Amino acid sequence: MVKGIVSIGVPLVAMPILSQFLPIKQAVLLLSMPIILGNIPQALEGGEMLPTVRRIAAPLIGTVLGNIVGVTVLISLAPHRAQAAAGGLLMLAALLLLAAPRLTFSPALAKPAGFVFGFGAAVMESIASVPGPLLAMYLIATGATGKAFTKQIAIILVVSILTLILTFSGGAHTSLTDIAISTAASVPVIIGIMLVRPLRDKLPPGAFRILVLLFVLAAAFQMIWKSHVL
Repeated sequence: MVKGIVSIGVPLVAMPILSQFLPIKQAVLLLSMPIILGNIPQALEGGEMLPTVRRIAAPLIGTVLGNIVGVTVLISLAPHRAQAAAGGLLMLAALLLLAAPRLTFSPALAKPAGFVFGFGAAVMESIASVPGPLLAMYLIATGATGKAFTKQIAIILVVSILTLILTFSGGAHTSLTDIAISTAASVPVIIGIMLVRPLRDKLPPGAFRILVLLFVLAAAFQMIWKSHVL
């Protein structure tokens, strides 16, 4: 429902809640298919797939490598440390969305920055399911707007999640049952978005967005506190 009103990504709100009931690895896997299914239509919209992929090749490469590294790190962490790491990354994501920094890249820096931002976003995806803020910052800095922005970020997210699932599967840390459960989790997400569409124009989205992000910050801090790492 939050996504339907203010377009804040589902994982940013769902991860703190799921972490109360599931280990971080299972929570990341559970949120994977809703992200893919929600972004495939946007990735395919308007055609021009190959030119778009060429344009975002740098963050795509960074995304693939970042997920391999991130999943490896997540699997190696003890559960309480994984929870603390996820909480820290959730706090970072919420702060980035609250601050909304505006960056600009020269043509010479665009590709190296794309790789770095793609890599960082994928690490955040594989540990806390929150790749969106870094990807959005990069794409906005390169001048992507409107449908071009939506298509580019959707393609990167689909590739990111596919890499994540394949990396988990390669280490025998996921199964078809896990993927089926994750796919089923997409249903309430879609229903929630449809239910709140009539409310979208009636609520003050700016104020509601800030309240949601403050909730995420508090929940992320609680995750870190609960992990007993501090």
